Amino acid sequence: MNTNQTSMLTDEEATLYDRQIRLWGADAQLKLRQTRLLLINVNSLSLEVCKNLCLAGVASITVFDNTRVTAEEVEENSTLTMSTNDINEFKSICTCRVLQQLNPRVQLTAESKMTIDQIDEKYIEQFDYVCLFNYYDFPTISHLNKLCRGQKQIDENGKKQVYFFCAGTFGLYGFVFKDLGDVYEYLSENSVGSESLIKGDSGNESKKSEKVTTKSTRNFTTFEQVFATEWKPNRRQATTRSAITTYNLLRAFLAFYEKYQRSPASATQETDIPNLINILREKASLSTTSASSSNNVNNDEFNEELLKEILTDNNAVASIVGGIMSHDIVKVISKQEPKDNFFFFNGVACVGLSISIAC
Repeated sequence: MNTNQTSMLTDEEATLYDRQIRLWGADAQLKLRQTRLLLINVNSLSLEVCKNLCLAGVASITVFDNTRVTAEEVEENSTLTMSTNDINEFKSICTCRVLQQLNPRVQLTAESKMTIDQIDEKYIEQFDYVCLFNYYDFPTISHLNKLCRGQKQIDENGKKQVYFFCAGTFGLYGFVFKDLGDVYEYLSENSVGSESLIKGDSGNESKKSEKVTTKSTRNFTTFEQVFATEWKPNRRQATTRSAITTYNLLRAFLAFYEKYQRSPASATQETDIPNLINILREKASLSTTSASSSNNVNNDEFNEELLKEILTDNNAVASIVGGIMSHDIVKVISKQEPKDNFFFFNGVACVGLSISIAC
């Protein structure tokens, strides 16, 4: 977190951010103003997160994407910051140009020359948060996660690491993963005493319980550790079953990338959808031979008809998942109690669930 900035909000900032200051306080707003974020890959989900954090008033956002806008993307309206005039322009540049208008106080920087495999420790240390979107190369995700864990910075609160978020949407499904380190400290409010009625001269008066703020800790694990651990969810709960569906799709996308060295795409969906289904069924057959089948894939659950829209960039789902992720980042910045390390969204069942895996 950048501590070189002034430690006070200006009157203009206090007026501009008045509503959110009332929500999470001036101290949290000041921490937001000192926060630097790296957002990797431009799509509807990353745009939603970038927009929310830009409006919230963070210090800076670097949009990392070296791909160019295509006519197909403009036609599908998959990225709302781009028009026909932006075809062949870098997505990161288009995004910064449009979102900068939302809040001129936020420093928006486009990184269009580097590739993901060029990101190293020196580059990571510029940021407080690294957010990776719709990327399913498991070794790269794990590498970025480890780079973030390796960054130990000194701020006014002592040592901290660069926090890592990884999120994606596929059709009507989406997820958010976060790693806040082995020991994450946050502030929690606890009630002391209980509410009671006191009989006074003017009648009964209510005495509220006192609230005391204390420091608490929570443990998080890396992306690699999560998938090295067998998850044993409770399938009897309908909400958990919906989360398992999204979890299995995520595993299928990771396996697809490992096998074909690319992500499934709408342009090749005629072959990609059957291949995804085969991967899901292969994992189902492996699971049934193991001791635990709590997260097994139901062979009737996925078919070409249900998955035909899975490769589209759904703006509505991105708004929901992006809103959850943005809110979680703000909570971490303001040292509030964080949610579990995974959030799964199932748009078919209209269910979103925060779940702890391997923590």
